[in-house]
Amino acid sequence: MFNNSTLPLPNTSRQNEIQQYIDDVNRVMTFIQGFICIFGVLGNLLALIVINRKSLKNTSSSVFITYMGIFDTAVLLLHAANLPRLRGYPLLHCSLAYLTDMSTFCANWILVIITLERCVAVYSPFLAKRFCTIDSARYSIYILLASAIILFTAIFPVTHHIVTTPTNVKCSLRSSGGLIIRIYQPILFYAIPDLLLLSNLFTVAALCQRTHRLTSTYVHETGNSEIRVSDVNSNRKQRQLTIMLVTISLSFYLFTTPALLAFIAQQNIPKNRPVYQIKNTFLVLQISVVFLQLNNATNFIFYCFAGQRFRRATVQMFVEYSSQVQTFYHRYILCNRQYTPTPIFKFQSNAMAHTTATSRGSCSPNPHLYTKHPDHRRHNHRHQHQRTSTM
Repeated sequence: MFNNSTLPLPNTSRQNEIQQYIDDVNRVMTFIQGFICIFGVLGNLLALIVINRKSLKNTSSSVFITYMGIFDTAVLLLHAANLPRLRGYPLLHCSLAYLTDMSTFCANWILVIITLERCVAVYSPFLAKRFCTIDSARYSIYILLASAIILFTAIFPVTHHIVTTPTNVKCSLRSSGGLIIRIYQPILFYAIPDLLLLSNLFTVAALCQRTHRLTSTYVHETGNSEIRVSDVNSNRKQRQLTIMLVTISLSFYLFTTPALLAFIAQQNIPKNRPVYQIKNTFLVLQISVVFLQLNNATNFIFYCFAGQRFRRATVQMFVEYSSQVQTFYHRYILCNRQYTPTPIFKFQSNAMAHTTATSRGSCSPNPHLYTKHPDHRRHNHRHQHQRTSTM
């Protein structure tokens, strides 16, 4: 048996076969992309709620993660708005393409900025106190957004235009617009961020050196234990946040690399190709779009997977909301005005705090430095005095 699509077909039959295949793939991809958009928006909203809780929000990283969640949500909503194929509304179609490119650019570069900020915070704590602040994070976001608006406002009229025909009005690429997009999008959206995200390697190396230095200090010195405890706690927080951001960076590589390869593969396409190659190319492009959507839709999953504090805050949020729902159900549905919710999480938080304190003592490089009793010397002196008097 052989593939009939390799046989030469008349132009009409060839176009009809390709168009039928495109329509079939678009129907399947519309369902998949709609599913990703719905659950991605819900996940990003949960991430925004959790990251802005009292225990997590007063950091520069929470500002970056908040704005990245906002732009990721905007990208998913714009993708969902473009699923109905609004070709009959050229102005709306061009606006959606413009906003989608700008939101994707901002979301990707916020990840780059937070990665560089984390590198500075780990390498130089003194510079971190000056530059890694909440105000600096907000100013950098505002500068990025203003730069994106200026950039895409200048590029978009060069690449797109509205074409009026006797039968239709549509937003389409200019003759040179496709080449420009295939050049600047892979570079600005993926290639440069991929290179800058390699700074995670330096961050991890610096964090390991810092941990080794603290460990050696704990082993060889004995004084000023309170400062050491604060250093251990700070190093632990830096390590947890770094692990979470490195995981997000790895997911960025995982989901954007297929799109980057697909962009590169589109540079040299022969004109007269068999039908099956055209079908395969279109399918690969659609799958790469799905991967790009997953990049904007799965951050909440990776936050919970790699972030211990984020995971703990998420569990706390769900427990608190479930308690509020139970209270509403008993008081207003069952009309039990005397119902009092059981303080389950209070007990869990106390137990968690006790476990955390225990683990801190057990995980320190030399726990005996922190467990000396304040009256230890006095007790030893009294014991020696009793032995002397007895003798």
